[in-house]
Amino acid sequence: MNHQLNFRSAAMVRRLMISVIAALTLVAFTAHAQIDTQGSVRREEPGQSERAVVPSQRLHVGLERAYSRLRFNRPVYLTGAGDGSGRLFVVEQAGVVRWFSQAEENPSSRVFLDISDRVSRRGNEEGLIGFAFHPNFKENGFVYCHYSSDQQRTGDKNVASNVISRFQVSDDPNVVDAATEEILLTIPQPFENHNGGAMSFGPDGFLYFSLGDGGYKDDPLGNGQKLTSMLGAINRINVDSATSGKPYGIPADNPFVAEVGAAPELFAIGLRNVWRFSFDRKTGELWAADVGQNLIEEVDIVKRGGNYGWNRYEANDDFAKETKLAIDRHDKPIAWYGHQWGGSITGGNVYRGRKFPELDGAYFFGDYMTGNLWRTKREPSGEYQTELVRRTGRSIASFGEDDDGEVFLLSFDGGIYRLVPTDDPEDTFKDWPVKLSETGLFTSMTQQTPAENLVAYEVNAPFWSDNAEKSRYFVLPEGESIGFQADGSWEVPVGSILVKNFRMQAGRRMRIFETRLIKRTNDGWEAATYVWDKQGTEAELLTDGKQFEFNDRGVQSWHAPSSSECASCHVDAAGYVLGLNTAQLNRDAADGKSNQIQRWAQQGIVNLPETFDPKTANRYCSPYDQTADLETRARVWLDVNCAMCHQPSGPGNANIDLRYATPLQGTRTVNVRPAQGDLGVVDGKLIAPGHAEQSLMVRRIETLSEGRMPSIGSNQVDAKAVQLLNEWIGSMR
Repeated sequence: MNHQLNFRSAAMVRRLMISVIAALTLVAFTAHAQIDTQGSVRREEPGQSERAVVPSQRLHVGLERAYSRLRFNRPVYLTGAGDGSGRLFVVEQAGVVRWFSQAEENPSSRVFLDISDRVSRRGNEEGLIGFAFHPNFKENGFVYCHYSSDQQRTGDKNVASNVISRFQVSDDPNVVDAATEEILLTIPQPFENHNGGAMSFGPDGFLYFSLGDGGYKDDPLGNGQKLTSMLGAINRINVDSATSGKPYGIPADNPFVAEVGAAPELFAIGLRNVWRFSFDRKTGELWAADVGQNLIEEVDIVKRGGNYGWNRYEANDDFAKETKLAIDRHDKPIAWYGHQWGGSITGGNVYRGRKFPELDGAYFFGDYMTGNLWRTKREPSGEYQTELVRRTGRSIASFGEDDDGEVFLLSFDGGIYRLVPTDDPEDTFKDWPVKLSETGLFTSMTQQTPAENLVAYEVNAPFWSDNAEKSRYFVLPEGESIGFQADGSWEVPVGSILVKNFRMQAGRRMRIFETRLIKRTNDGWEAATYVWDKQGTEAELLTDGKQFEFNDRGVQSWHAPSSSECASCHVDAAGYVLGLNTAQLNRDAADGKSNQIQRWAQQGIVNLPETFDPKTANRYCSPYDQTADLETRARVWLDVNCAMCHQPSGPGNANIDLRYATPLQGTRTVNVRPAQGDLGVVDGKLIAPGHAEQSLMVRRIETLSEGRMPSIGSNQVDAKAVQLLNEWIGSMR
């Protein structure tokens, strides 16, 4: 049986068609839009949330796995030491810094510093979040850390804090003596999120570090426009002097040193949560990426005394009109993108390396949620042109550069990736035909008859899709099979494609309106969405997300996702492909006479161990099966609908783990305050046992306004799930 789809036939014609369509779309779009001075496309009617960046047409950039034998646990920063040693250092969020030699062909990493005993990881954004070498490190051996702590004391109790401290290397230049810590600064943190984190020495020799606005949402304490606080700002200190009884000095030209009551460390204010900033090693400019809240992610070139507007503004848009600016200015971003492109910006670096002069001067940054990689560059006119250059499929956690200025990208898959120019332009759809009929997935489009090489499958607990009915298939490369895993996602071979059709009742007939495909490649996974015509005879490739409506006893809205939006759920932490696991697939086959997994084993589709017993193997119940245990049903629903993001190394902002296998107390949800807003619920908890009305987990699922979960792709509330979770939480004692 031939499992290999032939997408390569007429490939040049298809690519030409897609290129023409993309060009015409761009021309049509910009004909009714205005290109502003930041190089972004601005629609003339709504606010900035509607803006998008121009797809890359000039600079082709790829990712290359570097040091492929190395793998790190939640890497959040990479840097050289500036000492000529040729070492690279990778910071792990749990509190460990590792190093390896760039000169080695297959290097191994070694521990440089371990302060995990004093680093707090209670919040998802907490940890060892900043690291820097002193400019004279080769002579003095000083390194600096920015980390979260729950061990600092105020009065008679411990408080959550951000700590800035100095360490020194031991007699072994490859090991820092953790006992040499000298704490320079302790900044209390009111919440577990928005810790900022970046730390770097500037060209002036002073130490810069970013702090978020203090957390929660909406900047409830007003720190973004408060000169008395170091929160919501980038700060600057002199670590080579001490003044006013502090173990550090205040640079004389810090902008607010003469302001009565102002924090003298402040360098720039009005920033929500700068996770990463960096200095252009050629110009000295400070580039910062500020994580947005509702609509927009932004890039700023930060100047001394600048005010970047939060929370009066989110980027250029009004946010809280009642907020008064602390200083009468608003420095606007030089680049931004709306949440249709991503949801959490990761700042990067300006390329100044020697290997690829064609990349010189481009500032690279990414999105943690979607894996989109961007660049912005100042044009000769002085304007900034921003382009999407690659959809990486990675959870982009950070960037970094070595001592030669080569730029690297870090992903929570544990890998280090090198930015390289490529002749292959970023074209997510280059291998996807414009018409679904051209894929060979259907032998009859009018009847939607699947090809013989498609394997149909069913799952025990379907993902909520606004009441749509779904049919599911996969196709494998010829001669290949799936690798069975008792727990977690099965191992799917490169070249495999998963197919999901969506249907909804429209009048008297069941109408097919969307088909989603996801394909395993050498580099990860690629997704494509096809939208069907009203007659159900053909579907066309969707190059961006689309909202449309159809009649079903009234009008129902449906959102067809873009590939970027697909990437926000199909993440590496969840194994990319969702639903192909034992707990979901362990069920009766379609004929009702055999087990689905065992039948596939007989057909050579899955490699099944002889010890497999469907009666004892993992099996999810249906969340709506009233005969099943109440807690089991609720936990299954949360696993299927939420855990792809909310698990260790997942992209969810809250530090919770909603996987079914995690014991309830280990989920960090019971009697835990929300970190991302309370939706107006007084004394709300994520789960308030016995009080569903105070449980934010339910409130987020039942709302269609701000704070909804899932945040994209759903326009209808799963009423049965709300009832299920209400009953479960109400039953807790």
